[in-house]
Amino acid sequence: MKVLSGWLSARRRDSHEFRWASPETMHITIKFCGERPPETVDLFLENLKNIRNRGPFEINIKGIGGFPDLIRPKVLWAGVSGDTEALSDIRNEVEKAAHRAFIPGENKKYTPHITLGRRNSDRALTQEALLPMQRTQPFTEPWTVTEIILMRSELSLTGPRYTPLGLFKI
Repeated sequence: MKVLSGWLSARRRDSHEFRWASPETMHITIKFCGERPPETVDLFLENLKNIRNRGPFEINIKGIGGFPDLIRPKVLWAGVSGDTEALSDIRNEVEKAAHRAFIPGENKKYTPHITLGRRNSDRALTQEALLPMQRTQPFTEPWTVTEIILMRSELSLTGPRYTPLGLFKI
């Protein structure tokens, strides 16, 4: 993610409104499960072994956006482009595996993205912060997705720590 790392370095200098993500923790979330007991995690891991193998596909990073929007973002993200239909198919399979492990589903539309930064304010971004981000949006060449990883996320004072729990070929 050299492209995103370079883009973030420039934004860190431009804007202090965000808590910027660390390049080594960047990922595309398929399903957030929240805090779960070990037996639920074990069942989910077992269910993930049975997801439909659809084969490798290509995606890339293209542009930025924000939740709820780019003018007043709480979360700033890099968009995912390419075979996002394959990514959505995998997400649906993961949701089914989670449901069989008694993990509630999500009712919101899936928007594949990589979180770049978070902020606590709901004020509109200043033009000085927004314009450099819009002028130089991140873009990567496509890469091939061949696996998904179930990660445990733990928040700490120094940021999130991720621990892989299982790797699944797709």
